[in-house]
Amino acid sequence: MDGIEVRELLPSEYKEWNLLVEKAQPGTLFHTSEWLEISRDVLAKDLKIYGCFRNGELVGGCPLFIKDIKGILKVATSTCNMTSYSGPIIKESASSKASKREQETHEILNSLREFLCKQGFDGIHLTFSPGFEDIRPFTWNGWNSAVRYTHYLNLKENIDSNLSEERRMELETATEAGLKTRAWNDPETYYRLLSLAYEKQNLKPPLPGEFFKRVFNLIQEKDIGYMFVSETPEGEAVAAHLNLYGKKCAVIWTSALDPDFGHLGSNALLYHNEFLDLKSRNFEYMNVMAANVPTFVDFIMGFSPELIPYYSVSLENIKYSIAKTLYKTLHKENY
Repeated sequence: MDGIEVRELLPSEYKEWNLLVEKAQPGTLFHTSEWLEISRDVLAKDLKIYGCFRNGELVGGCPLFIKDIKGILKVATSTCNMTSYSGPIIKESASSKASKREQETHEILNSLREFLCKQGFDGIHLTFSPGFEDIRPFTWNGWNSAVRYTHYLNLKENIDSNLSEERRMELETATEAGLKTRAWNDPETYYRLLSLAYEKQNLKPPLPGEFFKRVFNLIQEKDIGYMFVSETPEGEAVAAHLNLYGKKCAVIWTSALDPDFGHLGSNALLYHNEFLDLKSRNFEYMNVMAANVPTFVDFIMGFSPELIPYYSVSLENIKYSIAKTLYKTLHKENY
């Protein structure tokens, strides 16, 4: 089998990268150069996309954000704020033999791993998207691993038969209050609701408004998602979900809620009507990206979702491990 060459992609090669993301499993919107560049620009990140080539053909790769910590540590991570996963992807094998497919996967991942280990990073953190199951080329070579979770709502099932009694009551409350839902792509409305939700907790939103403006522009330009809102009879938006289209699914990327209207069941109404809308458009499932937040898990379990694991791997040198331990110790003492 021919060897794999790994190198940083030039911006002129990003189109080729996006074609790989489109065809690869499990390539996602979060892997695309457009999404990565929004994070790079708005959050002032140093972005590199590394490609794996076989005989000149791009067959895999991984995007990374590089952070220099006070000139002492150099850390690479495949994720950033509100991008839960964007790790390695590989071209799907054409072979019908499981052993051959596994061999090709391991060859690409081993080459990528060896390349990353030579880049002088003190810490490397990769989070694979759901559906990427074989991380052994990393764990077999001393990398630590962790499991995370998301929820899938099966759109082929009858949503009403899967609702808990609490969710049913919330839907009745929303109906009695006259709440309605509709698609409405308005970044100012979304960011207002998001800010209200965080202000209630005395926190700032995790991303600046400019990030969401650029995401909305990308959504409209590429037709890759939509915002769904709950409104009062007077037309005031009180809850919103920002949904992104994936392969056979829609990803509920982020949600926002005016806390003053939470008791009206507006969030439950959003999920219920989104389910029906996406089902009518032949999507197979909804990816609800909040299974790692205990307070939200209690809510979403009322829709009987399936728990889906996804994985992360990390490699840290001694210097990074010591610095992390000192930081945690000082932070604890100051707390």
